[in-house]
Amino acid sequence: MTIRTLAAAAVACVCLAGPASAQNPDLYNPKLLTLFKPSIAPSKEATVRIRCDDKDAILGTVVSSDGFILTKASELRGTVSVVLADGTAYEVEVVGVHRPSDLALLKLDLEKADLKKLKAVSFADSKSVPVGNWLAAPGTGADPLAVGIVSVATRSLTGFDVTDQGNNNRGYLGVLIDDAEDKAGARVTEVMPTGAAGKAGLKKGDVIFEVNGKKVTGHQQLREMLEDTRPGDKVTLKAMRKDEEMTFKPTLGGPDKNRSDLQNSMGSKLSGRRSGFPAVLQTDLVVDAENCGGPIVDLDGKVLGITIARAGRVETWVLPSETIRPILTELKAGKYPPVSTTVKKEKDGK
Repeated sequence: MTIRTLAAAAVACVCLAGPASAQNPDLYNPKLLTLFKPSIAPSKEATVRIRCDDKDAILGTVVSSDGFILTKASELRGTVSVVLADGTAYEVEVVGVHRPSDLALLKLDLEKADLKKLKAVSFADSKSVPVGNWLAAPGTGADPLAVGIVSVATRSLTGFDVTDQGNNNRGYLGVLIDDAEDKAGARVTEVMPTGAAGKAGLKKGDVIFEVNGKKVTGHQQLREMLEDTRPGDKVTLKAMRKDEEMTFKPTLGGPDKNRSDLQNSMGSKLSGRRSGFPAVLQTDLVVDAENCGGPIVDLDGKVLGITIARAGRVETWVLPSETIRPILTELKAGKYPPVSTTVKKEKDGK
C-alpha cells in the first residue's frame, strides 16, 4: 500500500473520530498531523527559519545545496539570518528581489559557515494536482505546520495588476504621486488630510526629490524606497514647492482597514503583501503570515511551490513551482538585484 493510499484512508478515519478544523491550527488533530510525517520528510530539512534583526520573521526554502534560499521578500528588513534545521544560525546576504512574485533570494556563504552543502528541495509541477487533494506545510518541527486541501487549482492571475503589490507591511505617506517633469522627482497629486504627509505639511503640487538623503527620480522609485519601511518609521523628505526647497519629517502610517480586512483576519494573521502575484495555487491550509515562505508538498512529498501569503480567513496562497523556476534562474543570474531601499530610518527622539 502506498503512502498516498495509507494516508488518505487514515485521514478519513481520524476525521471521523475527531474533526480537525482547517481554519484554526489549534484545533488540528495531532493524529492527523502525524499521518503526514512521511510526506514532509524529504523537504523538512530544507525548510528554514528566517530572522530579521534577531527576531523570527518568516520561513525560507533551501533551493540549492550551495546555499541559495528563497523566501518572501516583503517580510525582510534589517540584518537577515537563517536558522537551519539543526538549530544553527548564520547571517545571510539578500542577493536578489523579484517584486512581482514577492520572492527574495538569500545566499548563505557555506565556506564561511564551515558547511559542505545544504539539503535542498526539488520542485514538481503543481498543475497536475487536482482540486481536493491533500497538502502539507513542513515547518521546523517534527510535525507539519498545517494540512489541508487544494481549494482552487493553479491559475494565472492575468486579471490582476501585478504591479499593484499591495504591501500592507510598509509605511504609508498618504499621498497620490506621479512623475515630475524631467525626472526631477515625484509630484504629489493628492494629499490625504489625516495621512502622514498631510500632518507633516506636504501639499498638492509639491515635488519630492529626496528621501533620507537619497535622490528620487520618479514615483516608482519613491514607492520602492518606502517598500522596506514600516508604520511608525520617521523619514526625512525634501521637496520643491514652486521655487522653494522644503524639508518634512513625517511619521509613516499604515493602510486603512475596512470591515472586510477585519473579517478576513479572524483566526489567523494575514500577510502584509497578499496580492499582485502572477499565479497562485489556493489552499485552505492555515499558515500564518510568519510561517509563509516554506515549501508545500502533496501526499507523495512532491514540492509544489512555496507559501507566499496568508490571503484571507480560509485562504492561503502558494506560488507554484512553474512560476518559481524561471524566476529563480533569473535571480541567480543577477537579473533582479535588491534595490537599495534600506536607507537609514529616523525614529522619534533620535
